[in-house]
Amino acid sequence: MPRNLRSRANPKSPARGMRASASLERVSPEGPQSARLTEVAGLPAEVSRQAQREMDRLRRLAPGSPEAGQVRAYLQWLWALPWERAAPEDVNLKQVEATLDREHLGLAKAKERIVEYLAVRRLKHDLPGPALCLVGPPGTGKSSLAAAVAHALHRPFVRLGVSGAGEVGGLRGVPRALPGAQPGKIVRALREAGVRNPVIMIDGVDRLIGETGLGAFETLLELLDPASSAHFTDQYLGLPLDLSHAVLLLCANNADLVPEPLQDRLELIEVPGYSEAEKLRIARRFLVPRLLREHGLAPGDLRLTDGALRTIVRQYTLEAGVRGLARQIATACRKVARVRATGDAKRHVITPRRLERYLGHRLFTLETAGKNDEVGVATGLAWTSTGGEILTVEALKMPGQGHLVTTGQLGEVMKESVQAAHSYVRSRADMLQIDAQAFAEYDIHIHFPAAGVPKEGPSAGITVGLVIASVLSDRPIRRNVAMTGEVSLRGKVLAVGGLRDKALAAHRAGFRTMLYPAVNENDLEDIPREVRDRLELVPVATMDDVFAVALHRVIVPRKVGDEYVIEVSEGDALPDAEDEEGAGGAETAGPEQAAKAPRKGRLLGPDGNEL
Repeated sequence: MPRNLRSRANPKSPARGMRASASLERVSPEGPQSARLTEVAGLPAEVSRQAQREMDRLRRLAPGSPEAGQVRAYLQWLWALPWERAAPEDVNLKQVEATLDREHLGLAKAKERIVEYLAVRRLKHDLPGPALCLVGPPGTGKSSLAAAVAHALHRPFVRLGVSGAGEVGGLRGVPRALPGAQPGKIVRALREAGVRNPVIMIDGVDRLIGETGLGAFETLLELLDPASSAHFTDQYLGLPLDLSHAVLLLCANNADLVPEPLQDRLELIEVPGYSEAEKLRIARRFLVPRLLREHGLAPGDLRLTDGALRTIVRQYTLEAGVRGLARQIATACRKVARVRATGDAKRHVITPRRLERYLGHRLFTLETAGKNDEVGVATGLAWTSTGGEILTVEALKMPGQGHLVTTGQLGEVMKESVQAAHSYVRSRADMLQIDAQAFAEYDIHIHFPAAGVPKEGPSAGITVGLVIASVLSDRPIRRNVAMTGEVSLRGKVLAVGGLRDKALAAHRAGFRTMLYPAVNENDLEDIPREVRDRLELVPVATMDDVFAVALHRVIVPRKVGDEYVIEVSEGDALPDAEDEEGAGGAETAGPEQAAKAPRKGRLLGPDGNEL
C-alpha cells in the first residue's frame, strides 16, 4: 500500500493495529524515534514502550506457539483501546434539558439533579462530589434515562452489570499469567465506546451481597474515587487507564441493599413508579409508536383506545414501571401482524370489550374499596418492589382468655408492630368506651389476606390498631379510607417510606381519603397533582387522630317516654340542635330530627336498627 494511502486509513480499523505493530518491530524502545512513534500511533508514552517490549518478545517466539497467540491478543487490546481519543465535552445545558424532556416523561427531580451534576462538571472537570445512583423499581426508566443523558451529551453509552461479577476479575480482568486471562468489563466497555469519556451505566449495585461480591465492591469504590479513577489499572493490561473523564451513573432497585461504604460515595436519586395517567401518556407517546415500527405495522393498522390501555394497566399488569405494559402491547401487535401477513388488510381497533380476543383473560383483579362499612376490617397501604399495593387487615373477637393471634405470613417487625398497637388500644380503653374485661374475656385474631405472600415492615401499625379498636368497641370503620403509618407504644404515628406509590395505589383502588403520618408532610410534593386533586390527604400525628377520622362514632339514643334523648359532648353538637350551649348536656329530638342530625355517625334505635 502506498505511504499516502496508509496515512489516511481509518483510525478505528483493525488493520491499524497490525501496521503499527509491524512498525514497532523496527523501533527500539529507546532513541530519538520513540517520541515520533508515540505521536503517530496515538498512544501514551508508557503504553508505547509496553507495546515495544511485547513486540520484541513476540519476535523471539515461535509463530505458532500458544504464548505467541497470547502476546498478539494483548497487543490487539492495547491498540483497540481509546487511550487519548475523547468525545467533545462542551455541554449545552439547555439542549440537555430539552433532550431529557423529549425522550423521557416525568421524573422532574431526577432530571433536575442530573442537569445540576453536569453543570458542575462543566465548571470543574475533576469533580470531587459523589456519583449519581438512580434507585427505583424495575421498568421505571433508569436505563433509558441514562441513555438520554448520553444522547444529550453526544457521547457513546455503554452499560455493564455487576450483579454477576462475583470475583474481582469480572470488573478488573484476569492477569495474563493465569488461565483464562482476559480484560475486565470496564476495559471491554471502553473498547465498545471508542472514547475514554463515555457515559457508563453500572447496573446491579444493590446485588453485591456476601463474600462473592467483595471484589466488585472494592473495584467500584476505586472507580468512585476521583484520585484513583484517574489511574485505574486493569489486571490484564497492567497499565493505568484514565477514567476520570467518564460520566458514571449507577443503578439499583433497592437502596437498602446498597452497601453502606458505597452509599457514602453516591447520591441516591429516586426514580419512583408511574401513576396510571403517566403510564397512559407513556404508552401513547412512546410505547405504541415504537412497537408498531418493531412489528412492521403502520399507524393505521392498529389502534388501542384509551379505555383499552387503561384496562391493560389495571388488569393485565401489576408493576410500578411500564415493562409489562410494553409486553402486553407487543402481544397485541403480534396478533395483528399475523393477520396482516395472511393478506387481511382491515384496520384493528382494540376496545376494552375486544381486549380478551388479543390478550386472553384478565390476569389481575383490581383491589377496590369495600361497599359497606364493617367492624374489624380496614385497608392499609404497603410498598413493594412493584410499587404501592392495597393491604387489607381483618380482625374478629371470640370468647377466650385474652390471647392475640396473627396469621398471614408476617415478619418479625410486623408482629412487633401488632403488639405495640394492641398495647396502645388497651391503654385507651376508657376513651374508646371498651370494657376493661374485654381484653381478658375475648381472644383477638388478626389476619392479613394473601397469606402466601410474605409481609414485613411497620407501616401497617395504625391499620392494626384501628381494627383492634373497632372489633372491641363494635364500631365500624369507614370503607373509603386507606391509611399508612408506623405506631409507637405511646400512640405516636411515625414516618414511613414510599408515600407516593402508596397514594397511587389508594387512588387506583378508588379510595377517597388517605391517612398518612404528619411528619411525612414534605413528601406530598412527590405525589402527582391529578392524584392530590382527587384524593383527600389527611395527616395524623397520633392514633387518636386515626380513631377520630376512620372510626365511626356510633350514637345510641335512649328512649324517654315518646321521645329520644341523645347525650352529646361539646364539639359533638348536632347541626340541627336548638340548644348549642353547654357541654355534656342532654338534648331532646323527635324521630325526624334524630334521623337527619348525625352526619359524623349513625343513629341507632334501642333495637339496634338505624333510624
